Amino acid sequence: MSTIISKKNSKTSLKEIFQSRYLILQLAKRDFSVRYKQTSLGWLWAVINPLITFLLFTFVFGLLVKVPTPEYSAPYSAILLVGIIFWNFFASSLTAVSDSLVNNIGLIKKTYFPRIVFGLASVFVAFVDLIIALVFFVPVLMYLNININVWKIALFVPFCVITTLFFSWGLGSWIAILKVKYKDFRHIIPLLMQVLFFASPIVYTASIIPAEYKDIYDINPMTHIVSVARYALLDSIILPNLLVTFISSLAIAILGSLYFSFNERKVVDLE
Repeated sequence: MSTIISKKNSKTSLKEIFQSRYLILQLAKRDFSVRYKQTSLGWLWAVINPLITFLLFTFVFGLLVKVPTPEYSAPYSAILLVGIIFWNFFASSLTAVSDSLVNNIGLIKKTYFPRIVFGLASVFVAFVDLIIALVFFVPVLMYLNININVWKIALFVPFCVITTLFFSWGLGSWIAILKVKYKDFRHIIPLLMQVLFFASPIVYTASIIPAEYKDIYDINPMTHIVSVARYALLDSIILPNLLVTFISSLAIAILGSLYFSFNERKVVDLE
């Protein structure tokens, strides 16, 4: 017999999250194991997936379309690779957080614990995939004759990781609740991801955006995050406004967390 324990008059506190740290770790281990379970290549898929995308886009946008990248002396393939690495991190984090409730509704209905733990565990798995990708692809950048600056990487890559987590967490938290409330959102998300992909400077650089659209374009935090990542890993001399990028990503994370916190208790009744 299932037991549902509800605390409808309270919101998830930081203390509850800290007390659930062991559960978060176990869920992260479970998610990582399930992702690559019964696959011959295992965690190598964290490299193969972005590699295939990289090769395809290099051929289409680098060789056929010949996308201009005037602010970089680095080859297009290197510029594209950095964009794909951080886009995949964002996309996998956002997807995991937004699916965290609907994928675990059976467990949620059995007992009470902070629902936020599923999202935190999912983000941890996406972070591990990012580390694997960076370990494999930084040598590729070196092969492409990119002068790797260790200090720039140490300073700015963690910034990119943190701001990407903030943005994906905040947006994913909103979507996680909306997916439970409105089933149509489960079909809207793939379309949203396509829009965000082409609204971010992944296969191109931000310099090609006309001046009259720049203010609207800059609303997207991924615009700045990818540019900062390229500044860290390539030879770009253009560094976006770090404070604006951090504050906007943090604001999205806070708003998403608040929305999730105020609505998470209702998922048992809605699903």
